[in-house]
Amino acid sequence: MIAPASRKIGKYEIRQKLGRGGMADVYLAHDTEHGTDVALKLIEHAEDADTIDFIDAERRGAVLQARLADVDPHVARIFDCGDVDGYFYIAMEYVEGRDLAEIMRQKPLTADEAADVAVGVAATLDAAHNLDVEIDGKTFHGIVHGDIKPKNIRIDTQNRVRVLDFGIAKALTLSRRLTRNEFGSVPYSSPERLDSGDVNVHSDLWALAVMLYEMVTGMQPYQATTTARLEHMIQSRVPPPPAPDPCPEPLRRILVKAMMPDPESRYQTAHEFAGDLILFRTGGPVRAAMEDLDATRRTSRRPVVDIDDTRRTTSNGGGDDDTRRSGADYRKPDEVVAWPIGPAKPRSAAAKYIFRGAAALLTALVVFAVAAGLSSYFEYRHGQELERRIQTESVTDPNAIWTEWTELSKDNPSSWLLKGPRKAVKEKLVAAADRVIASYRNSDAVYENGWKGARDNLTRALSLEPDDQTRGKLRLAEGHLARISGMSKKSTVELNDAVDKFEEAQRLMPDSPDPALGLARVYVYGLHDIDRAYKALQDAERRGHPLGTREKAQLADGYRDRGNRVFWESRNVRGLPQEKDELERSLSDYQRALELYQSIAPYGNSTAFIQDVQASVDSVQFRLNEIQHKGVGEAVSGAVQKLLQKIWH
Repeated sequence: MIAPASRKIGKYEIRQKLGRGGMADVYLAHDTEHGTDVALKLIEHAEDADTIDFIDAERRGAVLQARLADVDPHVARIFDCGDVDGYFYIAMEYVEGRDLAEIMRQKPLTADEAADVAVGVAATLDAAHNLDVEIDGKTFHGIVHGDIKPKNIRIDTQNRVRVLDFGIAKALTLSRRLTRNEFGSVPYSSPERLDSGDVNVHSDLWALAVMLYEMVTGMQPYQATTTARLEHMIQSRVPPPPAPDPCPEPLRRILVKAMMPDPESRYQTAHEFAGDLILFRTGGPVRAAMEDLDATRRTSRRPVVDIDDTRRTTSNGGGDDDTRRSGADYRKPDEVVAWPIGPAKPRSAAAKYIFRGAAALLTALVVFAVAAGLSSYFEYRHGQELERRIQTESVTDPNAIWTEWTELSKDNPSSWLLKGPRKAVKEKLVAAADRVIASYRNSDAVYENGWKGARDNLTRALSLEPDDQTRGKLRLAEGHLARISGMSKKSTVELNDAVDKFEEAQRLMPDSPDPALGLARVYVYGLHDIDRAYKALQDAERRGHPLGTREKAQLADGYRDRGNRVFWESRNVRGLPQEKDELERSLSDYQRALELYQSIAPYGNSTAFIQDVQASVDSVQFRLNEIQHKGVGEAVSGAVQKLLQKIWH
């Protein structure tokens, strides 16, 4: 019995069951040694031959999957495998997201979405089918997955196609025959696999074709009431009905070719399959559309099958008319269907010329299509490799990443084939800029070169895929550069430009405190407007940035600066009534500066500024006392004069 959800297997705590396949159960488990979550596959040990074979296949598959994951980031990584507590286990990467089966249950996929998923799976199959790996001193070339189906395809949280569970993969050189269908899923098994039990490249490509058909039409190409009838139907080699509208004709032709009765008429490699799908997505002429697939289908051997079951596979619920429209024709087991094509007619010279010209044109189109498909495919693979290197941090320098990206995408940077690497490159560039922004926010010094690097990375990121957040961060970096330049040159024009940049950044990033922090610095040290600086810091505080020692130091510097200016200007009105008002304003600013410096001492130059401001406070108070005493003396003198005048009179 497989472990209940509360058990612990070795170092793994079982959290919940994720699914079951064949003889294995898969659980979400917690690795107590490393503190990570894993997908844990468990198979209970038994003495029967089937279980032993299944575990041997899983054990080999785990090794193969681990090697494949090293070269293809879309394959789930293997962390550990072995035997414990009566089970064989495989601990692998838990890929968050949704499997394709769940996605298809919730909403239909568009033709483009289905093709994109199929290209992603085909790319991984191509890597697997061409993998050279050494196991136990023996070198094997190529592995097959053996169980391609929607449950084993997951779309992760970054919208990438991930291929799961190479547990029943076999080295192709072993040419292993299977005696039970439990190793794979019958609806996705090819006719020859059901006939012989052989698992090979064609098995994977057939399963991918069935899955693509299901994504496009919303139903499997073959359906029956029992597994035995389903096997019989697939083995009959009666082609499924062509995918109905709204499936585009080029994609319909790809599906027809991918599920031809004769394996030699299908796509021979995952590379070739992906190439036609890429041509479909890029609007090029697909190879399948240039072949007379209908004639091949019509001359295929078609044994007698259960007509009622086959009718149920047709679109829109089936029926006699639907069956006839599908092109299905039921004959005796050894009867060959040959459609009459009429007697051959001699060709004229002109007809021969036209025929040769058409043949040459068709050949040229095929060559062009194949070349374009290969070019697109290699572009896709190189993009996947760059994405993998970025994600595994094989390359981390933003400039090096950008150099590789520009070389890769020089012909078509907006290509949908490069969607994954384009996103990865952008994320790295924005992350590099974010480190600079965070450094400033956390009160660390950021010099001009740091902001220039952030500006350059954000400019590049914005060119890949524009969005308000990236644009807002770019304006922030530009604002700091204008602030630094304006302060060094004492340029009011540049300082006002910095204000404009910060305000635009704030509009683009309404929840960020960073533009307000930049504004405060401009107003304190550039434009000498402490009131606006104080308002900017209040705005930053409302957006989640508490006033720290740096912000308090900025406010103290601003109040000290304004106190000095007002105190100096009071000399211009010395002896006039306005002098007292000016001095009192100056004293208020000095006192606020003094309180702030005292609250952050000994941060920065606060200790020296405390002494400086205290001396200024003393000077202001001395002058205010002089004014007060002078006012009293003048008042007494006036009273005495009035008294004497009264006596004299």
